Amino acid sequence: MCGIAGVYAPGATASADLVREMTARLAHRGPDGEGYHAEPELALGMRRLAIVDPEHGHQPIYDERREIAVVFNGEIYNYAELRRWLEQRGHRMRSGSDGEVLPHLYEELGDAFVERLNGIFAIALWDPRERALLLARDKLGVKPLYWSEAGGRVSFASEIKGLLADPALPRELDPVAVDEFLTYRFVPSPRTLLSAVRKLPPAGRLRVDARGLSEERYWHGEAFAARRDREQLVEEYLEAFERAVVRQLMSDRPMGVMLSGGLDSAAVTAVMAKHLPKVRSFTVGFSGGGPETNEVEAAAQTARLFGAEHEHVVVGAEEYLARLPEALVALEEPVAATSAPAVRFVAELMRPRVPVALSGQGADEPLAGYGRHFGVDLAGRLRRLGPLPRLAARLAGRTGSQQLRRGLESLAARGDTELLMTAYQVLSPQMKARVYTPELAAALRGARPERALERLRGRVADRDPLTQVLYVDTRLSLPDELLMIADKMSMAESVELRVPFLDEDLVALVESMHPRVKLRGREGKSIHKQAMLRLLPREIVERRKVGWETPLDRWLRRELRPLLDDVLLGDGGLCAELFDRAALRDLIEEHAVGRHDRTRELFCLLSLGLWHRAFVEDPVPAARAAA
Repeated sequence: MCGIAGVYAPGATASADLVREMTARLAHRGPDGEGYHAEPELALGMRRLAIVDPEHGHQPIYDERREIAVVFNGEIYNYAELRRWLEQRGHRMRSGSDGEVLPHLYEELGDAFVERLNGIFAIALWDPRERALLLARDKLGVKPLYWSEAGGRVSFASEIKGLLADPALPRELDPVAVDEFLTYRFVPSPRTLLSAVRKLPPAGRLRVDARGLSEERYWHGEAFAARRDREQLVEEYLEAFERAVVRQLMSDRPMGVMLSGGLDSAAVTAVMAKHLPKVRSFTVGFSGGGPETNEVEAAAQTARLFGAEHEHVVVGAEEYLARLPEALVALEEPVAATSAPAVRFVAELMRPRVPVALSGQGADEPLAGYGRHFGVDLAGRLRRLGPLPRLAARLAGRTGSQQLRRGLESLAARGDTELLMTAYQVLSPQMKARVYTPELAAALRGARPERALERLRGRVADRDPLTQVLYVDTRLSLPDELLMIADKMSMAESVELRVPFLDEDLVALVESMHPRVKLRGREGKSIHKQAMLRLLPREIVERRKVGWETPLDRWLRRELRPLLDDVLLGDGGLCAELFDRAALRDLIEEHAVGRHDRTRELFCLLSLGLWHRAFVEDPVPAARAAA
């Protein structure tokens, strides 16, 4: 696992010194070494966290003639199979590193080589024969990659902080990205909040050569959604899940597991215990919210069941408040997932003991694990009943419950895109009209945040709404929010986090299943739970999902209220520029007195304001934190 960066300046000079500064800002991603490749028009750099073949797996990686140069971040889980195939074709490897297959595979397959990879990765490959730079990201977007085109050159980095080492990079805000963030609670690829910076989307492949830039998505996956042979699927799913976990135990360094009190990380722990002599597990809890926000004891019970060596940390409001701005600097993008800092607290606990860990992330999106999946399915079926659901939707504004309000609003959806949007949206169009200043509204004239969703939904538009939302979730909110959080928060502490539930073969199997195999009545992840009864006691399988939630609704009324007032209502900040102050004050008061639960809206706005302070108003602390 690494941090990578580089600059390609066709017909000009690429600054090797700039690339060294870019990689210096990625040092937390790779404390075990660094490497560089420089030519007149190109400079590549990387920082290494040594996991596989620590002694010999240095980068950049070259072909036999040392022409093709590669730097990459991630793990190639099928590298042994690829290596055997390449050696049969006459290629010779110099190390046991998984990344060494990459330049050789490119020699055989060209740009299509990434389609053969089963792993998590962000790759930069330089082909001097074609004067071409190729950037690629793994199929489901586990590893991040940012890029920018400015001043006749293309630069890229694993994190935005690396790109910001270039003083010539513009820092202007993208108002459309702001609107999309306040719609989805994350910024969908390819945008970021900075107009000059783009995210390479999951399964993205970007080629830069003499003809210019060309970008494409090299993999889509197919939501076949047809198989109903439940008993056979249970057997296949259990086998595929265990293979995925074992495949991701690939490491020459000690490993651990990021363990919550829930089903998914417990299932990962169960398989690890079958294949490793000892398992080390780590968790976090939040005080002040009872069992709803503190899974320490539930996680400890799971650890004892499998003989794991377990450690935990409990975080209170004061520490959460103190670390929140720091977490947003590490994330580089505002988010409204209130448990985001939890991953860093656990990674901080792990780092002295294990540099790599498995997690239970990625099961809910393809397997229908969220309440919104049931909500979309139910609303899609109720729409067939005629005017009655639309009449019920009129009650949405009269309820203080956020979840009920969104459910009622979905009944008025006029099509599948609008239905899915109600499942995501934080600030509704009505709320935006209330909060946005006339200047922001004017800047957004013609913008349609639903386009980010529609780009993906369009590929499965002929399927039922449940199939659509599972397909979109796996390719939109999962990579642009939860996987981004997991990567940035763990790598801030130099810990590599792996996600067996997103193994390519396992996801393909899950997406071949009819949605009724996954969602049975109100029970989400139904087939997953049935299969996991072979590994875990029923008590764990049926335990209510918590997922490291914080008591943020209460903290926003008390402990976080001073920060909230300062960021949202203070003079001179982004919120004062973009939003109506009286409307913001009303939102804060509605939440404070309990008239409406505004946790999602307020935390989104708070995250946005704190991000702007760190990266635009005063970028020096962000740069210092990265160095």
